[in-house]
Amino acid sequence: MSNFDSVATVKKGTYWQPFTANRLLQANSPPRTLVAAKGAYYENVEGQKLFDTLSGLWCTPLGHAHPLIAEAVKNRSIHSILLPLFR
Repeated sequence: MSNFDSVATVKKGTYWQPFTANRLLQANSPPRTLVAAKGAYYENVEGQKLFDTLSGLWCTPLGHAHPLIAEAVKNRSIHSILLPLFR
C-alpha cells in the first residue's frame, strides 16, 4: 500500500487535504463542496460552518474575506490584474 492509499483510507469522506490526490479521497464517497469562507470558517452546501484549520498554511492568519484585503485587491485590480516581471 502506498502512502497515498493509506491517507485515502484514513481520510475518506473528508474535504481535500493538502499534497493529496483528490481522486483518492473521493474513491468511495461523494465530493463535499465548500461554498463560502469568512474569517476562520468555511461553509459547506448543507450550511454547516467548519473551522479552517489550514488558513495559516494556505491563506493568511487574517482569515478569509477580510474587508481591508478585499478592498485593496479590488482597488489594485482596477489598474491591472497581472503585472508580470518578464521584460
